Amino acid sequence: MYRSNGSIKNLLCCESEKPILEGLYVDFGVPTDQLRRCPDVLRAIVGSFNSLTGNAFDAPTLLRYMFNRRKDGDWPRLGATARRFHSPADELSEAEIEALKAVYLEIDSTSDELQFNPGLLRTISRRFRETTGRTVSGSVLVAVILAKRKRGDWPTIRLLEASAFTDLDQAANM
Repeated sequence: MYRSNGSIKNLLCCESEKPILEGLYVDFGVPTDQLRRCPDVLRAIVGSFNSLTGNAFDAPTLLRYMFNRRKDGDWPRLGATARRFHSPADELSEAEIEALKAVYLEIDSTSDELQFNPGLLRTISRRFRETTGRTVSGSVLVAVILAKRKRGDWPTIRLLEASAFTDLDQAANM
């Protein structure tokens, strides 16, 4: 379903389709980092976009497109208009957060890969459950990992080869 050279960043026509997706994103006001927590909003954005453009993209593909564009500084910022959400870390105890940190370091994958790899989401959830005895969605656990990492509380894991890539697709295929 990718266009052009296969890069997700070239998925949409920048002159006609990208502005439509950006407009929908701004209208709904949910930051890209939070769209997984609001599947109804993500479905509405994707459905509206596909209806307006005649495309048939799935939600993970368009979300990945938005993430890649945002990483390049080529995606709108919501600023003060963004909907506010409580931190997913509030759902875990301090001992559970430490257990999750150990799982994160053990898995040794970049946070971008964790977000877009269903197998890794299941692995994180399973290892967390084995360690703590508590079942928590992999998406929630990755949200905690991202929050801790972005605040500088946890180390950034970088794959050596990933630094040469500018696209999550390329890094994921390593």
